[in-house]
Amino acid sequence: MCSLKTSVTINLNSSMILFTKLKRISILPGYALCIMAFILFAAFTGIPNKVKKHSGSDYYKNKEAKILSDSLDVLLSQIRQSFGGEGLDLTLGVVKDGHVFLKKNYGYANQETKTLFSDRTQLYIASTSKSLTGTLAAVLDRKGIIRLDHTLADYLPELTFDDPNIHPDKITISSLITHTHGIKNNDAVVWTAFIGIKSNDQLMAMLKKRSTALPNQNFYYSNLGSVIYSMVLIKQLGKPWQQVMNEQLFQPLGMHHTTAYVSKVNSRYISYIIDGSEGRQRSVFDKADNSMSAAGGHLTTVNDMLKYLQFFITEGQSVPGVLNREDVLMASSAIVPQKSSYQSYERFGYGLGWEQSLFNGEQLVSRMGGYSGISSHLSYMKAHKIGIVVLSNKKGMEVLTHLVANYIYNTMLNKENKYSMLKENLSSLQKYVQSDAQETKEVTAAIDKKATIDKKLCGIYDGGEKSGMMEITSTGEVIWGNLKGPLHMLSDSTGLINFRTMIRSFSVKKENGAIAGVYSNDRYFKR
Repeated sequence: MCSLKTSVTINLNSSMILFTKLKRISILPGYALCIMAFILFAAFTGIPNKVKKHSGSDYYKNKEAKILSDSLDVLLSQIRQSFGGEGLDLTLGVVKDGHVFLKKNYGYANQETKTLFSDRTQLYIASTSKSLTGTLAAVLDRKGIIRLDHTLADYLPELTFDDPNIHPDKITISSLITHTHGIKNNDAVVWTAFIGIKSNDQLMAMLKKRSTALPNQNFYYSNLGSVIYSMVLIKQLGKPWQQVMNEQLFQPLGMHHTTAYVSKVNSRYISYIIDGSEGRQRSVFDKADNSMSAAGGHLTTVNDMLKYLQFFITEGQSVPGVLNREDVLMASSAIVPQKSSYQSYERFGYGLGWEQSLFNGEQLVSRMGGYSGISSHLSYMKAHKIGIVVLSNKKGMEVLTHLVANYIYNTMLNKENKYSMLKENLSSLQKYVQSDAQETKEVTAAIDKKATIDKKLCGIYDGGEKSGMMEITSTGEVIWGNLKGPLHMLSDSTGLINFRTMIRSFSVKKENGAIAGVYSNDRYFKR
């Protein structure tokens, strides 16, 4: 088997996806302490920003917003210097009392072309899409088109399961959206998120054959429920689920730059993942229409996300007629319980794509997403009528979006523990940076070996309905669905594949001296 001991998790839904998590590298205590002390000192004293900030469209509502903006400039400038001077790439917006309070852009949407972040930049938001899908479900329920309390059997009777413990007549539409449907199917998730699904019929067959029942219908986070819901949309409305979303949600809310179609976006405005795993900054985006699912499949702008936050903060009044107040409150409430912790958030409930948590003594409604470098933070506080969106594209800096959002909330609410929480968040950020550095080290070590790829490896490999086809080209590139990247051999039979948005182990299976197939992590592809 492969000698590579660790590989990176690309976690679209934070629950599985069958990719082995990279073990976090322990931090040198003194170094980390110096970094945090430097940044905190700068934040306390307001050291002038001496590092060029790429920002061309900052917007300030008033003097209070300008003060917050200047504070963010200082904070991010010092974080940038502390991590070697590399740019921080993100865009953010704040809503207060139903109005846009602050907008800022930092760094590059595309490092290679030196395209700056702007209000036009469209970013992939990963699992934040689940909130959009949940809101659509509320809209269609209100219109009586697809009722939340009706079942999968009511709307998609042709979908049956080989596992006799899965009962479609007991799985409600609401349970699909709230992760309480009781079905597990990692393969369907991998196809719809990474490889690229070929057709609805393929997905239907995969669900039938490869789904298994979970022990119960308690909360179990995954992409699967939203994916199945999109199939219901196709069946009931007779059109692509992406079109339904656009007609029923995005156009009414004025979100004209939000789409589930990569093919319909001008590539110059897409925010690319910034990857430095092979020694230089490289812009990468491996998503296509067929790997943009209802669970993690939208490109949007900070302006559109601010409109979306305004809609929820005003309880539907910013755009009357889409949902009434009761529907908005229902969608954002804790319909089902959960219990987990993540980046200063103590999560206790889940609604129609929205999570409920406690943050620094305040109740927070949020939906976050991540995809190897892509990080999206969308949240609001009902009690204070404040909402924040922060979107970023830098690998190793995934938790920066949450650090920035936390700092903004704590600043606007005058929290006394603002700097102690910032210190905790900086420690978490440092771990992610170290993890990304270790990934680069793994790739560099593989490149430095300069191990020759046996030409006999080139060809097509079949992973069946579980994994699809994988090709190794004559130039040493591996193509697996929408994922493409170089193969670096560590020995004559082991190596790693650098898809850049993920690293996967690689090993060769031989029978009687001949190549019979290859493994990529736990997935086998037959010659």
